[in-house]
Amino acid sequence: MTDYRLTCTNMSKLHGNFAIYQVPPQSEGSQHVISLAWMARPAAPGTRLAFSWDTEMSFIWGERGIYRNRSYFNACQQVAANPDRENLIDLTSDIYGAPTFQNLRTGGPQGTMTIRQLSAIFDYPVHLGVAIGGAPVYTVNFNANITTTFIPHQNRYWVMFGGYMAGETIDSASVTNSLMVEFSPTSPSLGVVMGPDNILRAAPAALLP
Repeated sequence: MTDYRLTCTNMSKLHGNFAIYQVPPQSEGSQHVISLAWMARPAAPGTRLAFSWDTEMSFIWGERGIYRNRSYFNACQQVAANPDRENLIDLTSDIYGAPTFQNLRTGGPQGTMTIRQLSAIFDYPVHLGVAIGGAPVYTVNFNANITTTFIPHQNRYWVMFGGYMAGETIDSASVTNSLMVEFSPTSPSLGVVMGPDNILRAAPAALLP
């Protein structure tokens, strides 16, 4: 697995959170992919913080609830997977009617993550998707007898500054002040700066640890 590090510096006069998310990846099917605030941490003016993670991927399902008028996702089950090997799984119900993943295997197109939503009826909304480094990044709503194939990216992320908390639902199309960062084997450590003008920019090398 690959390890990445993102250093975030707040040079503005604003108090808020740096949050990382992904623009919904390509998926096969008509289901609407929902982005989540993947990781988030507060940063006071004049402070610097660093996120670090590995790019191991996993399947997730969970529930979405409302807290303080905001939508949050809570993962209930997570199964480690690999887009190039064990990349196909079934989501069904157990003998008690509870959602559960079963039968992780190879068989999906290489470089994808596929969930077969088998015939099941749940008394509450169930959501499923993909996590990176153990944290959910995007989900879709459960629909029986539907197969969803995600074509994820592990190296491209977006950073924003504001009031978002980890797990919160994001309308990525409405985020106006964000910055895309793209990692590679030769650039595993990057940085961003929230400037005095309240604009996010790539950090100069001098601000990286």
